[in-house]
Amino acid sequence: MEKQVQMERLSVMKKVSLILLVLVISPRLPAQTVKTCEITAEFFPADAAMYDNPVAPDAFMRAESKIELDSVRKDSIFFYLHGELVVDSILQNRARIPYTSRQVMYAYDYSMVALKTVLAGQSLKTDQPLEIYYSGFFNPSRARSLSDYMRINLHEGVFLRAYGYSPWFPVFQEPGTDIARAFFKHVVIHLPEKFRAVVCGEKTDERVTDNTRTVVWEPGLTEITEVQCTARDYEILNESNISIYHVRNDVNAAKILAFAVRLKKLYEDNLRKKVSSAPLRILEMPEYGNISSDNVIGLTTEIFRDFEHDVRSRLTVAHELVHPYVRIPVALDNPFYALVIEGFPSFFQVWALKRLDKTFDLRSYMKNREKQYIGRRESGKPPAEKPVLQIRPDEIGTYKDRFVLNDRVWLFFYDIWQQMGDNRFDEFLNELFRLDHIDYNLFESVVVKYLPQYRDRLNTWLNTTIFTENMYIH
Repeated sequence: MEKQVQMERLSVMKKVSLILLVLVISPRLPAQTVKTCEITAEFFPADAAMYDNPVAPDAFMRAESKIELDSVRKDSIFFYLHGELVVDSILQNRARIPYTSRQVMYAYDYSMVALKTVLAGQSLKTDQPLEIYYSGFFNPSRARSLSDYMRINLHEGVFLRAYGYSPWFPVFQEPGTDIARAFFKHVVIHLPEKFRAVVCGEKTDERVTDNTRTVVWEPGLTEITEVQCTARDYEILNESNISIYHVRNDVNAAKILAFAVRLKKLYEDNLRKKVSSAPLRILEMPEYGNISSDNVIGLTTEIFRDFEHDVRSRLTVAHELVHPYVRIPVALDNPFYALVIEGFPSFFQVWALKRLDKTFDLRSYMKNREKQYIGRRESGKPPAEKPVLQIRPDEIGTYKDRFVLNDRVWLFFYDIWQQMGDNRFDEFLNELFRLDHIDYNLFESVVVKYLPQYRDRLNTWLNTTIFTENMYIH
């Protein structure tokens, strides 16, 4: 068994190496810009087949995406789908459009394999939408583990994360480029009656006909990473424009809802203002990790189970809810990308818990973080420490949950909080999260406005890996 696991890990490493090689040597074509998108998907949750065993005769998923492109390149256009899906046909103005499909190595699919479909640009009209019909299933991933990120089955329902994990709708984007935005007019989901489906944005219709539940969502203008889909046999609690979707008999659902109401008010009053007024929806997820996607938050059953007695569970709820409230616009090539996307949420979960729970011993918690950070520095184990502003977007997964992005960023923000004091730190946050962009000079100017002597220390925290005695928590 151990030998088999080692061989599977070696196979994954080879796949990763090949992906990196392909991304380096492949010509980078400009993305084909999508103007609008409509998705209609029908799911057939059944007991999922494992690996090479036969699958059910019905497709686990059958869908149509109607795509309007801003323009059409005359040579060719292409899109990606999850590697186990197949394109059934492509139409434009009722006429079939010729295409070719093949599986390719693709870093933005959890299985590391995607289906790439290419169409001849000269055969397309610019004023007519493409109708792309596709179907297939999602088997447990061989590339990661049996805690997959995608699944359609009878027990757990539908769990489809979007671009960055697996493209369950056509994605007109190469990996390694800034995340595209498109106007999603609607996403229509058909499912067996017992399932409740959640996408993102506003829910505009829900009805049951002949044992089939149909739900219509309007995501609107959004990043393609946000358009995820989850469906389970949920019960629903509502309060203050927040809904908790939970499985039966979950005693902590009401407590999580009450906590989320307080968090939402804290974030709205002190951090970045959200434009969307869509209700916040918090979903109990299978054991695949916690997620934040536009106005949809996913929390594992473990978080629901342990919420009342485990500080880590409360911090996780605070972390997932805070993402949209601290996300200053930042491009992939901006050195602040990793800090904004994961560093900010990692710290402000701690800030939030301290603000809402006076019994939370923040200093003791941060001293433990400091001890952990020093131990990792001294261990010499990978990943090798890098300055915070040198962490690339594709390294976030490596550093997000260990070493720099949590520990050093937490210690940095705790340092300036203690030196500013509560009132001035709140003023600093209010000014920071009014920014419509970020770079080093701008960030430095906001920090030194409240700590005039902090310029050199700020550079040490963010641009070096130096950690000296005067940076310790005393």
